[in-house]
Amino acid sequence: MIRAYGEKIRLADGILFASAEYNYSISAVLKNTIEWGSRPCGNAVLNGKPAAIMGVSGGMMGTGRAQYHLRQICVQIDVYLLNKPEVMIPSGQDKFDQDGNLKDTHTEAKIKKLVAALIVWTEKF
Repeated sequence: MIRAYGEKIRLADGILFASAEYNYSISAVLKNTIEWGSRPCGNAVLNGKPAAIMGVSGGMMGTGRAQYHLRQICVQIDVYLLNKPEVMIPSGQDKFDQDGNLKDTHTEAKIKKLVAALIVWTEKF
C-alpha cells in the first residue's frame, strides 16, 4: 500500500491537501501520510512537489490553524506551497447537503479559483 501511494505521488504533477482541523492541527491520518511521503530523506516522493491547501471545519476558523501547521510541515519537507488563494471553509455543516455534496456556490467558486491557481503553479515546476 505504501509503495502504491508513493508511486501515485511520484507521478502526480501537484498535490491538493484537504483537511479538517483536529486540536489546532491536521488529522493524524494526513500527518502519517505525509510522514511516509517524506522518507527516505533526500529521495522522498513529496520533495519538490508543488501543492495547495484547503480545508473545512465545523467551527468559525475554517481550518486556519491546521493549514498554518501544515505550511510549517511542508517547509521542512520541501513541498512548494501556493500562497494564495487560501480556502478555509467555516461552518462546513451548512455548506454541504445530506449526501455530502457541496451546495454553497460561494465556496464552490473559491475552490475552483484555488484549483485553477494550483494548475498554473504546478506548470512552473
